[in-house]
Amino acid sequence: MKKTDLSISMGKANLLSLPFVFFSFIVFSLPYFFIWGRNSVEIGIRATYLNLKVFIPVFVVGAFLHEILHGLSFLIFGKLNYKQIKIGFQWKTITPFAHCKVPVKASVYRIALIMPTLILGIIPSIFAIITGNSWLIIYGIIFTVVGGGDFLTVWLIRKAKKNQLVQDHPTNCGCWVYER
Repeated sequence: MKKTDLSISMGKANLLSLPFVFFSFIVFSLPYFFIWGRNSVEIGIRATYLNLKVFIPVFVVGAFLHEILHGLSFLIFGKLNYKQIKIGFQWKTITPFAHCKVPVKASVYRIALIMPTLILGIIPSIFAIITGNSWLIIYGIIFTVVGGGDFLTVWLIRKAKKNQLVQDHPTNCGCWVYER
């Protein structure tokens, strides 16, 4: 089997996912501002995110929940066991991670990559746009942005067929793709 490395360093991934930051902000904040007005967001920022006693724990818990959702997605959709998943923290880049130790189908890998951003970022952002919840729009945008590296990895493996095996890279953003 041929093994192709489709990964990049975490630092480079953070840099390359910057356009995703702007995209996420525009996609969710513009409709919110149009419907609910700028004052609504300013109130949410002052009430919650400028209060570091609230922001830091919410962000840290959310970041680890993001990685736990990756792990759960691998377990459920890949039909793996917990010993095949590693969740931890990379001090060098100050990033939590979830690592699947075994190859899985590309379709499973894509689902596991997208699920945390969908649950913690996109769905809360849409709900905030509908309800006018200023705290939730900020939270949703932040956790959509957090998924930038995941969407970058989905883009890196865009040519992999759904049944093709991929294996999570243990230290970089991305994976190895296997071909016969």
